Amino acid sequence: MSSLLSLLGLGAAGLSAQHAGVAVASNNAANVNSPGYSRQRLDLRAEIGPPTLGGVRTGRPERWHDELLSRRERESDAGRAQAQAFAPAMLDLEARLDGGGPPLDRRLATLWAGLERVAAMPSDSLVRAAAIAAAADLAAGFRERAEAVAAARAEADTRIRDQATAVTTAAAELAELNRQHAISPDPVIADRRDQAGRKLAELVGGTGRIDSDGHVHWTLPDGAVLVDGTRSARLEATPDPVTGWHQLTVVDGSSRRDVTTSLTGGSLAGELAFRDGEGAAAAGALDQLAVDVATAWNNVHRAHAGTDGVSGRDLFVPPTATAGAAANFAVDPGVAADPTRLATATPGAGPGDNAGALAMLGLRDQRVAGGGTQTLGDAAIDIVGRVGRRGAEAKAEVDRTTLISDHLGDLRAALSGVDIDEELSNLAQFQHGAEAMTRFIATVDGLLSDLLQRL
Repeated sequence: MSSLLSLLGLGAAGLSAQHAGVAVASNNAANVNSPGYSRQRLDLRAEIGPPTLGGVRTGRPERWHDELLSRRERESDAGRAQAQAFAPAMLDLEARLDGGGPPLDRRLATLWAGLERVAAMPSDSLVRAAAIAAAADLAAGFRERAEAVAAARAEADTRIRDQATAVTTAAAELAELNRQHAISPDPVIADRRDQAGRKLAELVGGTGRIDSDGHVHWTLPDGAVLVDGTRSARLEATPDPVTGWHQLTVVDGSSRRDVTTSLTGGSLAGELAFRDGEGAAAAGALDQLAVDVATAWNNVHRAHAGTDGVSGRDLFVPPTATAGAAANFAVDPGVAADPTRLATATPGAGPGDNAGALAMLGLRDQRVAGGGTQTLGDAAIDIVGRVGRRGAEAKAEVDRTTLISDHLGDLRAALSGVDIDEELSNLAQFQHGAEAMTRFIATVDGLLSDLLQRL
């Protein structure tokens, strides 16, 4: 009789295992379209027993998962997000530089064309006024482009500030999921934790690893810890007292660590690469060109005289520093107000002389920009050209990183994704198993009934 009772226990355990299998297969099928869901499998293990009696033990559902693949996905997410943040910023800057009226090289050409007319008619006040107006238009072009670059960098700075807050939230979410997973290692919680890690990678990059205690530990490239078990740090964005741009600091209790220059992945790295890299380079190139234009023109202009016979005047307001030169570029107010002050003549030669105009025309072909390596026109073209080239490279990087991410996503789908046909097959298999165990239990129950009737 004890053997029959043991068989009933075996049957009950077997039936329970088949029902659990049906539940897991049904759950997989129900989540076929759930983002980030990893298909689950039932941990069924044969029990050790006498030759004629064993049974099955049903463990917790487990998910199909490969930590190495997950790590590669996080790295890919960080690279793709960085490219997707950097490329639009560069393309937007290119559009701003192209959209602010005629480009600087064309405005320079217009000024030189005006000086050619002045050289032909140095005493004509209207021709002289037109040349000064062309100089003022060139100055406006510098200011407009400096404003456009500053606005693009300011918008990136705002995004940096907002994303720092998002990083703090994502880090706290990951720490909370670590806590939940320690209490109940449910596959769904593990999936959510993976998704939280990928979100954090997209924002700030870094490295996530699973420690021996089962917690995800997240560090940034310079070693700053964002998530340590169930604790998370904050990422603060604080305006720099000198530049005004937001600097990023990992704050954990009393510990503070500046990570602004050390991020190598995530959308924050892309925004920083634009704001402090290419955006700053474009601003610096504009400022340097403004200094080169003002210096070259003023040197010639001072050496010559206006129709009033006075020399030593500047055509453009001399920059006091390279930084901000483009934003403050302007024609000298005295020259702007009085065309006779345009220095087109050799001092003492009389108002009909055009040596000064010819000397300013000579700047067109002189290498007075880029430390003596470029003409002013070439330097103006190069500013926009560099932005355009970097924008095209950034767009190609988006395509490349997206292709890698898609490939890794396909690998993940093959490993962890739900296959409806396979789940239907599993359902049928567990259903048949349940039917068999039901018949087995009925048979044993019948034997027990016969035995009890015989006693």
